[in-house]
Amino acid sequence: MRLLTLTFALITLLPNWLYAEEIQNSVTLTAKKIIVLVRHAEKSVSASKDPSLSQKGELRAKSLLSTLKNTPFSGLIATPYKRTQETLHPMSEQRRLPLIIVDISSGVTAHIDATVKAIQSRTGNVLVAGHSNTIPLIISALGGPEVNPIGEDEYSNMYILSFSATNKVELTHTSFGQ
Repeated sequence: MRLLTLTFALITLLPNWLYAEEIQNSVTLTAKKIIVLVRHAEKSVSASKDPSLSQKGELRAKSLLSTLKNTPFSGLIATPYKRTQETLHPMSEQRRLPLIIVDISSGVTAHIDATVKAIQSRTGNVLVAGHSNTIPLIISALGGPEVNPIGEDEYSNMYILSFSATNKVELTHTSFGQ
């Protein structure tokens, strides 16, 4: 049964992975710096305000490794919540990059400002795992266009902000995982 589940997961991941990789490769070649933003992966059903990832969420988090395999990162940014940190954990382990945890206890506006500062302080590309309510705000604060709200059941969105040498900002919206 596990083999069947794994086979199905790989088959359904392949088309998204290939499309996301194609976009990521073309953006990486032309951009001075890129910021990749994802919502945390699927969380487990729990009464806790800080649930861990579900099994499906863990698979999605691991899919970031293959989707972003050709993109070098100088920073990985998460919130204090387990689900954002666990989404970036496989990348952190593989690349031996520590997670930068940006506080959220002072409110969303302060969190967005602190996240933008953390991104701007990195000289290279950055991967950010956030929440459905913070990802659109971070994109906007970085000079990107307004994006549609992220639904509570949407976990596959990947936003790639690319900055040219003249600081022109372009947004590419794709997906990752199954």
